[in-house]
Amino acid sequence: MGKGVLGAGTVLAVLAAWEVLARAGAFPPGSIPPASAVLAEFVRQLGVPLFWAAVWNTVSVALLGLLLIAVIAAPLALLIGLVRPVQESTWFLMEFLKPIPPVALIPLGLLLWGPSPGMKLFLIVMGAIWPLLTQLIYGIKEINGVGADMARSYRLGWWLTTSRLVFPSVLPFALTGLRISASIAIVIAVVTEMIGGAAGLGQNIVVAQSAGALAEMYALVIAAGLLGLLINAAFRAVQKPLLFWHPSVRQEGNL
Repeated sequence: MGKGVLGAGTVLAVLAAWEVLARAGAFPPGSIPPASAVLAEFVRQLGVPLFWAAVWNTVSVALLGLLLIAVIAAPLALLIGLVRPVQESTWFLMEFLKPIPPVALIPLGLLLWGPSPGMKLFLIVMGAIWPLLTQLIYGIKEINGVGADMARSYRLGWWLTTSRLVFPSVLPFALTGLRISASIAIVIAVVTEMIGGAAGLGQNIVVAQSAGALAEMYALVIAAGLLGLLINAAFRAVQKPLLFWHPSVRQEGNL
């Protein structure tokens, strides 16, 4: 039995249990509506233009933040991975900044930009840059020293060295870091919209909760979860053809 069938069966079982428990009054009154009501509201939302506008507000800022993260992380990783004094002088700052939750920076973002896309971009970059930056540094350090010496001995030049040695060594790490950072970027965007008041799915969730529209609130929560799932699946779909030669992808294909 395939993983997809098992996964679908688990989802159906959870939905069935949710429906039965909600109908039986197992949850506190006015807290969790039946799954059928939430799914019906989710389908209704698919035909509402404001829903798609909120999705676009969330996704567009998250992807723009991911682009900024890539632009910032690539040169930083090269410096930190290749220049030892830079690595030694920045490790403390990185270890200090990594554990700071982006939510703690929302007051600063509001002071600087207000409830705007600029605030979301700031928080996304601050919170989601670390997986990509860390993976790139690891990838640069994994470059085979013997291969680098051979490239210098044969005087392959910058382009051949980069395309045949550096790029294949770093690419698996870069794609993994991008995929993780993309998922984190979506989470930060939604949470920032909920707490900071910026436009997007998160703001719509809070508005629905305040209005007592619980079915709509849970439908939007499901939409946010599906959004993260789709972005993760998209990165995995891109990763497979680009890394067809990598042992991890070949092993996954044989399962």
